[in-house]
Amino acid sequence: MFVLVEHFISDPAVFWSSVEYSLAALPTFLKLHQCLPTPDGTHAVCVWEAGQMEEVSGFLEAYVGHVARNVYYPVEASVGIAMPTGLPARPDAAVA
Repeated sequence: MFVLVEHFISDPAVFWSSVEYSLAALPTFLKLHQCLPTPDGTHAVCVWEAGQMEEVSGFLEAYVGHVARNVYYPVEASVGIAMPTGLPARPDAAVA
């Protein structure tokens, strides 16, 4: 599954130092696909791949939970641009 993590970072210097340290300890069951920080380092959005969302949150909270509020979302990522698969079909939706 793919997990989007939104980071609200209270101490950018400590957070990014912890990120560098944590990447060296990244377990084989986790894969970081993208990390997109703001220029000042106070926010970031990252895309992870894991078996369960709890694997991502458990790893990240141990390393950066003390300097960031992290929000976790399961996301669709089967293609470059994905549409939600959990929405009911609309009968009036245009057919391509």
